[in-house]
Amino acid sequence: MDSLQKIGKFEATSIMVMVTITQIVLNLPSCIIINTGSSSWLNVLYVSIIAILFCLFICKLFKPFSSSDIVDISEFLGGKILKAIVGILYILFFIFLSSIVIRYFASSLKLIYFENSPLAFLLLLFLIPVLMVAKIGIKAISKVNLIITIILSFSLLVILFATAKNFVFEQIYPIMGYGVDKTFLVGICNIFAFSSFAYLFFLIPILDNPNEFKKIAISSTIISAIYLFLSVICLIMVFPFISFTDEMLSVYLLTRIIEFGKFFQRVDAIFIFVWILSTLSFLAFTTHLITYIFKKITKIKDNKEMIYILINLIFVLSLLYNNIAILKFLQNVVFKYWTIILVFILSLIILILANLKLKRRHFDAN
Repeated sequence: MDSLQKIGKFEATSIMVMVTITQIVLNLPSCIIINTGSSSWLNVLYVSIIAILFCLFICKLFKPFSSSDIVDISEFLGGKILKAIVGILYILFFIFLSSIVIRYFASSLKLIYFENSPLAFLLLLFLIPVLMVAKIGIKAISKVNLIITIILSFSLLVILFATAKNFVFEQIYPIMGYGVDKTFLVGICNIFAFSSFAYLFFLIPILDNPNEFKKIAISSTIISAIYLFLSVICLIMVFPFISFTDEMLSVYLLTRIIEFGKFFQRVDAIFIFVWILSTLSFLAFTTHLITYIFKKITKIKDNKEMIYILINLIFVLSLLYNNIAILKFLQNVVFKYWTIILVFILSLIILILANLKLKRRHFDAN
């Protein structure tokens, strides 16, 4: 991300919210519901509070490093070796996430609308536009993303409130779902729903005003938590079977029951179109972020050629997932624990140790 390419607080907030809502569309609520059942709404409140507290702590840890991201801080703590290790881990994380997102959405589109279309063709329909968009720079991407996020947010609110008439409040019982331990102890793993923190760790260097980092972090976390809670409570109250099944796109099921009068039905296609735009936006920003990290750890001057290699890598990787069962395992297990270990444990340890090292250096200097 070029030093001249800076974004404002609204664009930055929209990036964080877009990451969460994109994953909500791609079955994140269902992943939570399967693990915690009817207490999922309570679990989401619980992990949201933890996420907000984590966010506040992260903002405090980033404060002494007012112009640095997690890779820069890793270099400060452990030199070029730790910088390379952390950079590579995040590159692999974002590549893996991108391949999961695009394959999951392409498979869903194939199942719903394009049963006879080759999967590779659907993947290319996403990746070719991303290849072109990723070259235009973070400022342009973020401005377009702001518009798409507003539309995406509004569309999700329409879905959630339009289905309120179908709520059956008795379906939130039993309140504790599969038990207190599943809700609050095992359920803490659902903190992975806030994987957008991975993007937050790279946000400071591209902000017009780095002093607004805390406001952006807190506001985006709260907005994401609200959307996650509404989507989970909506699915539980509308579909009594949702705790026992693993639908490809659980939020899509909500769009199928929405009707605006007798002459405006089957509005699911409109929402699918909006979700396609959000997926393209998500992939464009993530691709740009990967090339930025790669440029930072390798010191190459031009990373535009890297985009071609990266798009091909995501394409090939997304084709390697042989079936839906493997894809769901990667999403529900591998991605979950990779997020927890890298974003919520390793990165936190690095930030804490870097702050301790900085304080010790100041103490020695005095």
